[in-house]
Amino acid sequence: MMALKTAAGWLDLLPGTIGIEIQNPYFRYDAVPGVSTYPFGLPMTAQNLRHLNFPHLVAQQGQPVPAEPVEFYVDGLLWRVGSLVYQEFQPDKRVLQYKFVAAAADLASRIDGLLLGEMSLGTVPLELRHDAADYALGMLKNPAFYADKKAAYSTYLNLYSNGYSGVAVAPQLRLIPLLRRVLAAVGYSVSGACLTDPLIAQLVVYSDRVAEDAAGVRLPSLVLNRHVPADLKVGPLLVELQKLFAWGYDFDLARRELRISWLRDVAQDEQYLVREAGQFTRATPVVYEGYTLELSFEAEDEQLKTFDNSWAKLVLDGGKTAIKAEAGTLHCRVDPQTGYFLPSIITKGASPAYGLGDDSRCGLRLLFDRGLQPQGYPLCTNGREANSAFALAWAGGNGLYLKCHKPWLDFLARAGSEERTMPFRVGDLLSLNPGRKELVGPRKYLWERVSLSVSTASRLESARFTYRPIRL
Repeated sequence: MMALKTAAGWLDLLPGTIGIEIQNPYFRYDAVPGVSTYPFGLPMTAQNLRHLNFPHLVAQQGQPVPAEPVEFYVDGLLWRVGSLVYQEFQPDKRVLQYKFVAAAADLASRIDGLLLGEMSLGTVPLELRHDAADYALGMLKNPAFYADKKAAYSTYLNLYSNGYSGVAVAPQLRLIPLLRRVLAAVGYSVSGACLTDPLIAQLVVYSDRVAEDAAGVRLPSLVLNRHVPADLKVGPLLVELQKLFAWGYDFDLARRELRISWLRDVAQDEQYLVREAGQFTRATPVVYEGYTLELSFEAEDEQLKTFDNSWAKLVLDGGKTAIKAEAGTLHCRVDPQTGYFLPSIITKGASPAYGLGDDSRCGLRLLFDRGLQPQGYPLCTNGREANSAFALAWAGGNGLYLKCHKPWLDFLARAGSEERTMPFRVGDLLSLNPGRKELVGPRKYLWERVSLSVSTASRLESARFTYRPIRL
């Protein structure tokens, strides 16, 4: 039996069943799927209209109908906190059509269309130090930043000489604090072992915007949404990080928390749950034709025409399945003028001064902040320097493939698909875990999708599982 409750109270339901699809968020590199129902009708009772704020009237006025926060109960127990998303009004039937969404689908409804550059991410003082909590000030070389409009420009951003006196300062926001601010702006927190990994903690987001006013005077504080990729949306931010680092996203809806896991750890975890075998209904074979892994550079960087870019791509076996990240990094090299290993780019920057244009135009480009070096400068790097433990490149012992992706991609390469109709009660629904393996008969599996129907009159008894077998 099911029930729906808004902040205003319980909703009246039509008799029948509602179909639910629960997608395991770990199986998509190009999206973060979640929980959703097929469209269903709610009767236009006086109580429903009040609790849902007369959505058909809002829609008739040409206004978007806000998603309605709701609690979804199954067999008397709270299963998910999510949202009702308005679909349409059927006047002949006196029915409002809705979908229920939760997990990533709920988050997607909250972040739809949100650009990082338009979000309220806060303001922090501009401290002229390389180890500030919210940003790094690592040296970068960009001879074309001011497009010859500032004669005194040294060709370096964040030029360090025991400090940053009188130089162009372009803060690079630290990824993890930025991720926390972005999720907090839409009502979520974020957790997971990835966030405390010391190498991930070094990541910063390249910004092509300097902290100065229209007169070229350095600002005393940073409005953070001015130093992010302005045209990047929140959903693609999460997806691009997933592509780079093989992260898996799970959601605690009661706490509105995004939990991030390494997919390599999910693939290698030996723990499992024993589940009753149920009825086998279908199997499809493994279809593996290899992977092509690729990350991106700034398209306007003039160096791309002459530099070796091959390290940004790795072809495995046939290379048929593409995992192409629009995110990426910058080229780094030993600068002939200083002898320092520096990020290097040749493209116009952003500033309200000198007629450059105030809008950031860069994409999501990540660097590691390695801190103050023995040579006396703060290093931000793509990780391809000597003796690096982690590099933003695909190949090599310290590259993204071996460090992050290989165990999970090896699992997918060996895993066909099986469907089973399983005994499934509300306790099973409440304890469903996307990262936990299940022992069904003699084999272990990870579930990819769970399909079920909940009724307004009877208890949950079964569900259809799509499984991917673990081949040991």
